[in-house]
Amino acid sequence: MKTRLFINPVSGSDQAAAHLPLINERLRQSVGDMDIVMTIAEGDATRSAAQAVVDGYDHIFVAGGDGTLNEVINGVGSAPNGFAHITFGVIPLGTGNDFASALGFPTDITEALDLLNTSAPRLLDLGVVNGHYFINVSGGGFIAEVSDAVDIELKSLAGKFAYLIGGAEVLLTHETVLTRISTPAAGVPSELELHAFAVCNSRQIGGGRLIAPDAVVDDGLLDVCLIETMPWLDFIGLLRRVSTGDHVDDERVRYFRVPSIDLDFPRALKINTDGQVLEARRCEYRVLPQAIRVLVPPQG
Repeated sequence: MKTRLFINPVSGSDQAAAHLPLINERLRQSVGDMDIVMTIAEGDATRSAAQAVVDGYDHIFVAGGDGTLNEVINGVGSAPNGFAHITFGVIPLGTGNDFASALGFPTDITEALDLLNTSAPRLLDLGVVNGHYFINVSGGGFIAEVSDAVDIELKSLAGKFAYLIGGAEVLLTHETVLTRISTPAAGVPSELELHAFAVCNSRQIGGGRLIAPDAVVDDGLLDVCLIETMPWLDFIGLLRRVSTGDHVDDERVRYFRVPSIDLDFPRALKINTDGQVLEARRCEYRVLPQAIRVLVPPQG
């Protein structure tokens, strides 16, 4: 076993580095020798993950949030047959930790490490949008605007409340967007005016909000949530229902599963992919069934 640990020192409330001795001790009990990469600048994790494949690593652990995990996955995916060679382990040290939580990992680091040491590899789906991989959720409109507003400093100061603060700021400037839609799903109009959309491999965004309550990480499908335009007070009320997943019962929300969907916009939109914010006027979403091997708890 050849193992590399990636740790983001500014994940969560800047406490990641303080947890490093514990992480190092617990992981070495199960994996033996391991080298450690501290991600300092944007792109560090992507470059080092790609090199890890070339250098013959077979296990990569990521101590950080969804964004750090996304960088590492895209680095591995950029190397020839990268996903075939690597088993991933996730250690929840971010603000939201939505993917780790969906797998069943607790937020307590000691408990999460104990559970990780009893986890087994399982093949999970990956999403891809315009050539960029995501394992949790990709969204646009209001969802991505909030993610863009929640910077590292705000996350450090406010933790999970950062998403509520960012959401309040975005409501002042947010505009709906007319979206052209192409998908194999039956009954979906070719155009809709949207407040937001989410294309989901897993269930959660924003620190536990169930944007796709029925999503399964290895079913070979993407769960799509399209939130149509509505009066502002209605939209604010709907956002509160995302916490429990009840929003999908609203007649102005379209929720369905597909292997692919294409979305076109009249202007460039911010697009959130696992916390990484991109821009695009067209999004081509596809699912890659059982493309990535991840350590999953026994009941995950």
